Amino acid sequence: MIMIDSTVYIDWLRRRVDLREVLGPWLTAQAVACCGVIRAEVIRGVLQPRQKAKIHSLFDSMRDLPTDSEAWGDVCELAWELDRKGTILPLTDLVIAVCAQRAGATLVSTDPHFSKVPQLKLRTDVPRLN
Repeated sequence: MIMIDSTVYIDWLRRRVDLREVLGPWLTAQAVACCGVIRAEVIRGVLQPRQKAKIHSLFDSMRDLPTDSEAWGDVCELAWELDRKGTILPLTDLVIAVCAQRAGATLVSTDPHFSKVPQLKLRTDVPRLN
């Protein structure tokens, strides 16, 4: 299972990358996850209604990772632990990290904040699906 951070989607959209082509094998295997924070961060930057509909459709084809009260409890714990070590991360990144960890997903991101989250499986590129 992989989860793609909004930084990667935004870069792909700016470069006009075909998202379904890049993620095709992962989507077919139903092994791509997303959470509401990522969806919101990507959608808010889309300018054209038609592209917005396409992005919503893409996200709808992925496994949705909920941010229920248990997830928020995990976010609180992670924030507290990192803060005590002097590592202050944006709340949105903490939510994304927790969602990925709870799903056992590898997070694909170019955001350096995520490297500070202990035990987070992290990559900067989409791995080949075996």
